Amino acid sequence: PSHLNTPLDQLYRRNECSKKQSYGKRVREVEGGAFSPLVMNTAGGIANEFQKVLKTLSTRISNRTEEPYSEVMAHLRTRLRFCLLRSCLIALRGNRRKIAITNLANTELVI
Repeated sequence: PSHLNTPLDQLYRRNECSKKQSYGKRVREVEGGAFSPLVMNTAGGIANEFQKVLKTLSTRISNRTEEPYSEVMAHLRTRLRFCLLRSCLIALRGNRRKIAITNLANTELVI
């Protein structure tokens, strides 16, 4: 189905709910933590819960390092967008790093 006419806020909420259903229960029960899905679109848009996480993280880093909040937030957003761009490029063209090939002929496996 096409999501062309669906507002971004609704798409973000739908993806957040989907992630919470998939991972939320396991994180709470097995790992004993809280789960906040970090939902972004490929253009760099950020969902509400991700914005809350970024604000909390920026506030803590700003208080710890005594750097201005705005600079910390700008730095985090820039780093996230470059990571998103890198992952999109790898998905489109593949990874161009050389893969280290190990010689398994001389490797002993202890079972």
